Amino acid sequence: MRKRCRNLLFEMSLANKLRLIKAARKIGMSDADILREVLGGEYGSERRRKLVVEWGEALGLTSSEALRFAHASGLLPSAHPPRGE
Repeated sequence: MRKRCRNLLFEMSLANKLRLIKAARKIGMSDADILREVLGGEYGSERRRKLVVEWGEALGLTSSEALRFAHASGLLPSAHPPRGE
């Protein structure tokens, strides 16, 4: 998937996304691995969020579930800095 142009990942049809997800799962990739691959090389936080929501839907997640999952997996930075103890 890394060899593909990042714009193609953003503009890919749902059918192609589902095929790619099926192939990734077949080789043992988790949802977090798939999202990590999709987000590789993307540095804009807004674009990363959009990709997470878009691909999360293809993974069967709602937009909030996908965003929560991405935050928990460390794929999206938190808007709140960690608190000192």
